[in-house]
Amino acid sequence: MSIPPSTVEQGQILIVEDDNDLAELIAMHLSLQGHETTRVTSLGVAQLHLSQTQYDLIILDRGLEDGDGITLCQSLRHKQNWLPVLMLTARNSEIDKVAGLEAGADDYLTKPFSVLEFQARVRTILRRRSHRSSCAYHSEGDTHIPATLSLNGLVINPELHHVEINHHAVQLTATEFTLLYFLAQKPGRVYSKEELLQQVWQTDFSGYQHTVCSTVNRLRTKLEHANPNQPFIHTVWGVGYKFEAA
Repeated sequence: MSIPPSTVEQGQILIVEDDNDLAELIAMHLSLQGHETTRVTSLGVAQLHLSQTQYDLIILDRGLEDGDGITLCQSLRHKQNWLPVLMLTARNSEIDKVAGLEAGADDYLTKPFSVLEFQARVRTILRRRSHRSSCAYHSEGDTHIPATLSLNGLVINPELHHVEINHHAVQLTATEFTLLYFLAQKPGRVYSKEELLQQVWQTDFSGYQHTVCSTVNRLRTKLEHANPNQPFIHTVWGVGYKFEAA
């Protein structure tokens, strides 16, 4: 079962996977969704393609012939390149998943995975990429210039993808940053998981419920590590999450 191309955000996708059968299967299902794909089997060749072509998404395996795919993701983020990354791996421990997300991956799938879930996650990432500006980055009277927020020592600059607390930088992934900026625009407003899925992740796919919780927890931990005396993200039990600056 495949989703008709017209209902999917179409894109140019780089597949970095050294299992030829799996790479071929992935490419086939992406093509059925209307995407254009390029397949490579190593980090070195992937970096060459990234230097020559503008992609909308990377499907990135961790266990590659010339290293761990996580290093490519870290390299991109170090260069302030926020190209979406969907990481694939046979490693299914919680520690491995967190390592991939902390490296800057936008999402993480463990092998084996269902085609429907794979397609749903690709759609979600591409939709979120295309709607990121209209969802979160706007200032009143000008939808093209993102507004920098300054709230009780916390500064969020969406143009530079920069967050600092009391003049100390806080390193966030693209999804963590988008979530923080979204919540911080309306301090005190409580959002349910379903609302965050729709507004931040741009999906209603129920498989992302756990992703919302884990992303909120990682974001909260990073902010509290920078300033233990000022919790910004609060859980409203049975309802959802809110941002508080006071």
